[in-house]
Amino acid sequence: MSKANNTVTIKLVKSLNGRLAAHKACASGLGIRRMHQTVEVQDTPENRGMINKIQYMLSIEEK
Repeated sequence: MSKANNTVTIKLVKSLNGRLAAHKACASGLGIRRMHQTVEVQDTPENRGMINKIQYMLSIEEK
């Protein structure tokens, strides 16, 4: 399990248009609002679950 101070940088590379409502909610929960926006989130199990659910739309860089 990761430490609480570790972060993950994620970038939305595919559009949210036409996606399932749950997938749009995951993107919103991660703080992503638009395409090509880069967001840094803490590496927690909750955030990992959301990232894993929509990983086909994201570019992920672990620090």
